[in-house]
This record gives sequence, C-alpha cells and structure tokens, in this order.
Amino acid sequence: MTGEKILIVEDESVVALNLQMRLEAAHYQVTGVADSRQTALALLRDTCPDLVLLDIQLKNNQSGIGVAQEIREHFDVPVVYLTAYADYAILQQACQTAPYGYILKPFDVTELYSTIALALSHHQTQSRLQSRNGELESQARQRTQELEQVTQQLDREVAERQCAESEALKREQEFSDLRSRFITTTSHEFRTPLSIVMTSAELLERMGDRCSEERRVNYLQKIRQAVRSMTTILTDMLTLGKVSSGALEFHPTRLDLLEFCTQLLTDMNLGANSSPALQWDVSEDNVEVMLDPNLLTLILTNLLSNAVKYSPRRGSLHLDVQCPALDDPGFVMFHLRDHGIGIPVEDVPHLFESFHRSTNVDTISGIGLGLAIVRQCVDLHKGHITIQSEVNQGTLVVVKLPIMVS
Repeated sequence: MTGEKILIVEDESVVALNLQMRLEAAHYQVTGVADSRQTALALLRDTCPDLVLLDIQLKNNQSGIGVAQEIREHFDVPVVYLTAYADYAILQQACQTAPYGYILKPFDVTELYSTIALALSHHQTQSRLQSRNGELESQARQRTQELEQVTQQLDREVAERQCAESEALKREQEFSDLRSRFITTTSHEFRTPLSIVMTSAELLERMGDRCSEERRVNYLQKIRQAVRSMTTILTDMLTLGKVSSGALEFHPTRLDLLEFCTQLLTDMNLGANSSPALQWDVSEDNVEVMLDPNLLTLILTNLLSNAVKYSPRRGSLHLDVQCPALDDPGFVMFHLRDHGIGIPVEDVPHLFESFHRSTNVDTISGIGLGLAIVRQCVDLHKGHITIQSEVNQGTLVVVKLPIMVS
C-alpha cells in the first residue's frame, strides 16, 4: 500500500463509495468512479491509474468484460474484476481478457487488499520483464550491426593488403582462404546464440501472461548467455582488427606480478574449485616487472580460456610463473599445462593463423582468433611463445617476456 492510483468502475453507487472508503483507508489513491463504459475509458485516459477495479455488469446492461477487452488492447493497466456473478460461463468469458484478479461481492476487505497488492506486483514484474526483453533484443540487434561493421572492416583491410603486395596471385588466394574461414566460422558461431535469442524472445512474446515466472527467468538467462557469447566473439574480432591495422600499442607499466595474476584469475573465476581445477604458483612474492597490463591480460586470458575449453573432464590445469626465469634472469616465464584433447601434428604449423581451428575440436565453440591475438601481444613485448602438444595427452604453452625492470 504505497499510494498507487486505482480507478473504480462500478454501477452501484453504494458499493462504489464503500470501495473508495476502503481503498483510501489503505492509502490508495482513487482517481475516479465510473458507472459506464464511456466514463471509464475517459477516466482511464485522463487519470492514468495503476489498476482498475471493474464490475462485470455496468449501467444500462453494458458489459464490463467488453470494457476490460478495450483496456487490454489500448491501455497497459491491470484489471481486477469485482462482481456478484459467480456463473462459470461468465467467469470463462472474463478469463479471456487476462484479468489480474477476480473478487466476488460482497467482498472481504482482506481479500480485496491482497488481490490488489498481488495484481500490482504481478503487473510491475511483467512490465520489468518486458522492458528487459526489449533491451536484450536491442542489444542483440546492436551486436549484429557491429558484426557487419567488423566484417566490412576486415574485408577492407584484406583488400588493401592484397593490392599492396607484389605477389598478387598469392595474396588473392590468402584473401580467399581467410574470407572463407571467416564466413564459415563466424556464421556458425553466431547462428546458435542468435537462434537462442530469437526463439526465447518469440516464446516470451507468444506465451504472454501464460508464461510462468520460472520460464521467463530461464528464457532471459538464455538470452543473456547468448548475448555474452556474441560479445566475446566481437571483442576478439575487434582486437584482431586493431592488430591488423597497427592500432594495438605497447605501453609497459610497473606491475606486481603476484597481485596481477591473483586479480586476473579471480576475474576469470578460476581456481582450485573451478572445473577443471587450476593450480598456479608465482616463484617469488612482490616481484615487480615492466609489462603492458592490457596485452598481458589478453595473453593470459586467451591461453587460460583455451586450456579450460579444450580440457573437458581431463584433470587439472597448471600455471607456473617464474620471475625471473630459471634459464634466463632477464625474462619472466609462464608455463601453462593442461591435460586436454591436445593438438594434431598437422595443425601445429597453423596455430597462430587467424580463424584456423584444429581438426579435432568437434563441436567445441570458438572462432580461431585466440592464439593469433596471443602471438601479436607476445611480439609487441619482444617475447617468445612455444607450444608442445600431443593428442589426448594435453598441451604445454611457454611464454617468455622481457622483465625490463628500470
């Protein structure tokens, strides 16, 4: 009872007056009393109530059910029926207008208050869900537009590189291969989340009031997950675009390596309790290095994400950070070992190519940009990366970066 506005549509003046007194005593605002269809609709337009208490039988044998149908079609206002009719056929007709409550006269005050409170709460929840659904659909459309922009940008960059190279035929073939991998990979990876967004949105719209709260929350969660998946793909593609255009810059900053790794793993929700479990260690405490935090984040998040993704139910991951490296004091070394599906020998020469994916990934999602981005970030640090892998045994990735302590 927080002062919500209520319109009373009742042809019995005594009943209407009693309702008004009861509602005002409960601190509701009564915006008006109507006894006919015309008056009710006029008051709806003029006073914008939060809820309508509507009698099924109005003045001059007008049907309240018809008025409720007009309210449903033209106003976003919940309706609660208040009537002396308990006939099953009438009740069935009333239910077709999707009311938010149905109270028989003479009414019980407690029932009246609780029905109004539940109707207002239900309508507010439904309005928020519809609003959020609209926002998520808008985000999905925006992500699709961004994808088109990235696609156009990549096409321009590849075309410019093709014209600049002396070996025109070779560059044209490279462009063709890259475009083919890009279209095949991205179309596949976007089709699933976009289908989830579209299907969930259609179900929410089609089921309307018949959709339970649990189902609504489930559909919205599916939409959020799909949007996050598309956002991740777009982020990788935008990063690759910066790499290709030379816009990805190197800005070293003094870092506490232990603190940096701890925060990164926390943000990624990785640890001993994650699946698969991650065991990690930094050789020294309070080690300061001069590295680019943004590029280092891209390196570690992509490598860790790959290790998790390609290690389904295959034991733990091990991240060992040596600073300084045992074999070269001028470097910090990152050892990341997993026990996942490994990399086939024929795919090893292509590991750092954009949009290339190993032949044994099956249905595991991805677009083949992670290692290409990692390689560029390592090169900007003037570092080195090596990968050793065996199918069904796992992979060891070693990254060496100059410490450059001033």
